[in-house]
Amino acid sequence: MSELATRLEGIRQRIESAAMRAGRDPASVRLMAVTKNHPAQTVAEAVQLGLDLMGENRVQEAKAKIPQCPARARWHFIGHLQSNKARDAAALFEMVQGVDSLAIASELDKQAAKLGRRLGILLEVNVAGESSKFGWNPDAAVAAIPALNEIGRAHV
Repeated sequence: MSELATRLEGIRQRIESAAMRAGRDPASVRLMAVTKNHPAQTVAEAVQLGLDLMGENRVQEAKAKIPQCPARARWHFIGHLQSNKARDAAALFEMVQGVDSLAIASELDKQAAKLGRRLGILLEVNVAGESSKFGWNPDAAVAAIPALNEIGRAHV
């Protein structure tokens, strides 16, 4: 058994145990592998072991890596995204986690529409108010919800 297989089995056991303690179906928990600094061969091994959800936080690394990976791998961008990377992110990922402004959400939608696809987004909210962290101020996030709900409707 490879080191990755051994580690993945241990993680799956911990997830199952935690889910059971919480009274939750372990099958309802999704495990995402973060692929930062890991080669396409490692991603391929993870997919072969049944792990198909991958997270990457570097657009340039993903741009080089994703074409070399099994097609059934599903990719999410995790972390802060700069607006100049929105075009590539819309093409590479099925979801962007960590959207921290209406401008980024709008740009991602615009780029996805050009590609004829819809792109899922998750908002990043900085509830602790830490200046070293990205994310919406909680009040600003709530205020932006109507505008965020309108994004993409013209492209449906």
